[in-house]
Formats: sequence, structure tokens, C-alpha cells
Amino acid sequence: MESVHRIARHGRRAPLFIAAVAIFALAGCAGGSGTPTEPASDVDPHAPEVSEITVAGYQNAPTTPLAAAMNAGYGEEYGINVELQVAENAPAMLAQIISGDVPIGQVNGFFSVPAVIEGADVRVIGEVLRGKPGVQTVEVLPDSGIESVADLEGKKVAVVGLNSGHQGRIAAAMIDAGADPSKVDFVALGWAEMPAALEQGTADAVVTIGPFQLQARNELGSETILDLADGPFAEFPDSQWLVNGAWADANPNALAAFQCAVVIRGQQLVTDDQDVYEDTLREYGFSEEAIAADVKVIFPAANKPAQIIPDIMYELGWIDEPFDISTITVPLPDNC
Repeated sequence: MESVHRIARHGRRAPLFIAAVAIFALAGCAGGSGTPTEPASDVDPHAPEVSEITVAGYQNAPTTPLAAAMNAGYGEEYGINVELQVAENAPAMLAQIISGDVPIGQVNGFFSVPAVIEGADVRVIGEVLRGKPGVQTVEVLPDSGIESVADLEGKKVAVVGLNSGHQGRIAAAMIDAGADPSKVDFVALGWAEMPAALEQGTADAVVTIGPFQLQARNELGSETILDLADGPFAEFPDSQWLVNGAWADANPNALAAFQCAVVIRGQQLVTDDQDVYEDTLREYGFSEEAIAADVKVIFPAANKPAQIIPDIMYELGWIDEPFDISTITVPLPDNC
């Protein structure tokens, strides 16, 4: 990542966009200036304060550990039932978490860090995935004239959420290639909208994953110009579970139960058992063709602080000061 960061520091500043900014008046949390969150070793994951937990996320491969954990009875073992509420994008999930509509959501540091800086009390409670080459790619049509990220100047690029990890990595890669990402028109679309946007010409390049990547390649003959989990972005911490701080303080045992059932045991389950993983994909509506073409991401049963994310944001000028993400990272319980 060094070459990307060294050049990006001198790049143009990007505007900071957070869809939930109107909700940031909720309880504050010092942006990266506090001390790391204490380990949750004094909680009892087997005695949750609440039994029903609704989480916001995408119904795709990265959230298979959640469904697999519930199907395997891990939720019942800890006294919780976790339901996935399908969300359109990360800004929408962030707004739901901050407002308290849902206590937990699948939101990465590109959204959680600015939220904390603006005063929101949210915390990272577990990793969802780390990227693997081939899983998330930037696709273009074969006759587009776009051969690399350097050709994206003056083009419209669709990402799942503005100022997201997708946009950040595309911008960093462009700067590293000597191009100017401020000349790109980034637009936010849902995963399912990506192939149609490419086909209809409403976007010149799109970020794809899973069945939508397969659709773009098989039906449109799309070509990859950037792999978002390769080269300087290898094993990128693509997504984390984020929790509403007030809910976490009121329900520490339920939070620990979620971490044990989903983050630790659910993620280990789909990592170790390919049949369980593929059965969960079928439950999510994946076709056999999509399952055969799927590249499984890395599901770490961990919550390592994703420091690379605020580092990229600072180098790109998306935040004004360095941010220590360990200050909002809740370690996993050690008594599952």
C-alpha cells in the first residue's frame, strides 16, 4: 500500500459524504482520541438481555455466516435469534444504526469513522470479511475504450455508497496510476442495479460481486479493470459489524452472544464447511451457476482494528486528521 499512499497524500481532496449526517446529533464519541475499548471478558454471552436481534446487511455471500449460525442452532445456544433485514447500501444501514432502528449493521470503516468524527456513538464489534482476489471487481464493457483505472477520468462509475471502500480504493488506484479521481463522476447504486447500469450506459464502470458479477460477464461480456482485493488491496478488511453504542451499553451480554454465535462460530463454520456455505448461498437465492463461479471470501473469526481504512481516508483527504480505529473496536469475548 505504500506507493498508493505516498502519491495519494498529494492528491486532490475529496468531499466527505455521509447520508446519515442529520442523525449525528445523537450521543457523541470522541473521534479517535480515546483509549482502545476494553475486552468484553466480564460479560456472559449465555445470558442475553434481549433475545431478538435484527441486523441490517446485504443478502449475499459475506453474510452467509449469520444465516449458517442460526441454522446450526448457535443462536438458540446463546439465547438469541438474529434476523437479517436486507438493506440497499451502507449509508442506509449507517442511518438505521445511528437512529436505533436496528442495533447492528454491516458497515465498514469508510462510513463508521466519519460518523464517529461527526459525533455518532457507534462501535466495531466484528469483522464480516476480508477480500480475496476475484470476489469484488470493477467491470467495464469490452467496447468502452476503458482499459485501466487511468481511463476513468471523465467517466461515470457506480459504487455501493459514495465515499465507500470501493470509491476509496478506485481513487487510490487512479492516483497511483497518475490519474485524477476528482474527474470521475461517482454514483451510488445497489448491487442488483449494477449490470443494468452498465448495459444501459448510465454507468461506464461498475463494482460487481457474486451473481451480479456473473451476470455482467456472461450477458454483457464485461471485462475487469481493477480487482478490489488484489495487489495493494490484498486481504482488504472490506466490511465490519457496527453496533449502536447505546444499545451495546444496555445489552452487553446480547452483544457478546452475537459476537460468539455469528462472528466467531458462524464465520468459522462457513470457512470450514463448504457444504454449509453453499447451502446458505442457495437459501439466499444463488443459482447453481453462481455457486459454481463463486470465490469464497475470507471470513475471519476476529475483530482486528481495520487501521488501513482511516489511513487511506486521511491520505486521500477525506478526513482531516489521522484516526485510531482501535478506539471504537470492541474485542471479541473470550468466554463463548
